[in-house]
Amino acid sequence: MGLMGQAGLSTLREEETLIRFDHVPSYSEFFDRCLLPNRPCILPPALISQWNVVKSQAWHRKPSSSRVSSSSDKGDDLVNWEALAQDYGSHTSPVVVIHINAEGKTIEERTEMTIASAIGLIQKHKLKQDKDGVQSIYIKDWHLIKQLRSQPTADEPYSVPNLFADDWMNNIHPSGTAGEMDDFRFVYAGTAGSQTLLHRDVYTSYSWSTNVVGRKKWHIFPPRAIPHLRRFPAVETSQLVSDIQTLQTLMKNSNRKDYPQLERAWELLQGIDQEEGETIFIPSNWYHQVSNVTEAISINRNWCNSINLPSLYEAIKRELEHVEESLCDVRDMLSDSSGGKDGDEWKREFYVLVQDVAVKDAGWAWKGVWDMVVRNLEHPATKQDLRPKDGWVKERLLPLVKDFELREDGKWLDGEGIQNTTQRCKGLLEDMR
Repeated sequence: MGLMGQAGLSTLREEETLIRFDHVPSYSEFFDRCLLPNRPCILPPALISQWNVVKSQAWHRKPSSSRVSSSSDKGDDLVNWEALAQDYGSHTSPVVVIHINAEGKTIEERTEMTIASAIGLIQKHKLKQDKDGVQSIYIKDWHLIKQLRSQPTADEPYSVPNLFADDWMNNIHPSGTAGEMDDFRFVYAGTAGSQTLLHRDVYTSYSWSTNVVGRKKWHIFPPRAIPHLRRFPAVETSQLVSDIQTLQTLMKNSNRKDYPQLERAWELLQGIDQEEGETIFIPSNWYHQVSNVTEAISINRNWCNSINLPSLYEAIKRELEHVEESLCDVRDMLSDSSGGKDGDEWKREFYVLVQDVAVKDAGWAWKGVWDMVVRNLEHPATKQDLRPKDGWVKERLLPLVKDFELREDGKWLDGEGIQNTTQRCKGLLEDMR
């Protein structure tokens, strides 16, 4: 791990520095040291030693296998792509190809394709048979588990570690089919140099990511660095710097007017080396950029629970406020067209529209959130010793329900069943001891 501040200067607080565990902590230790203080960590390979894909080494290229590349010592011949294509070739996933065009500009193309087709591109790239100056190929957001569960006889390559078992976002009913609902369980597989630029996870959810094959480099910022990353620090909706390389380039111009506080963000940056077999925990609202140092496969999940649900709730409120602001013309039009005949009935149409826009942008809004909460209160994702006590959950979440009861949009979303769902949540929480 490295602190990236200028000339060795770092203004990180102790509770923001990443913990590198040399042992698998108990849930109690993980709760106290990471979940509650919202602190990142690296967990050792022992955490995943019993995974099927680890014991079988199915995704690793065997040393005795014939090589498709002459530069395997550089870490670009680690993945058994042929086995991946054989086992999961019919699966589909977004695939990001980065290439340099004739004008020397970097172009990103994102296409949905089968895993077999993606691996065909990767193999051509490794043999230098591709065209158009391809720099990297990355299979991203591959819903492997969701697609496997449409094949009843298929074996799953991993199981969720106990530390992450209290996962409300992926607590899908066992009878759920692959097409029933979205999930946040992913596999990423890419060539050396493939990367995901600076971002935070959906609505400030947690994430965990395990390197099954290969090595990664992470750059992470704590939540208080976010204003310093903005083009206009005081404007919450202002554009954030897109990536670490751009940040470094901008910092060289001491006379710049845009992004004036990047130096302060740099003082809060941590650079993290993640080795094969290690698992990283990224807390709520931490911005991060991830690069594959070698070709690599990782298993990733976005997740949340009662601990970070207040953060998600506030993030959704802010997102909906921004959507409402962007639709102010529509709001005025609906209000004017009603002519006062039906009082404020026009608000029902407006707030339903706001929800629809938020769902298209981020994947879910109030209905998805409250459905998730009631599902987990009625059917907990894990046993009691791997989640907070019921009384703690009650104190954590009941204020959110009471806040929602006062929201104007909630009063007009009764057609979505949201009011009934929140009242069920309230009753379940009030009964907790």
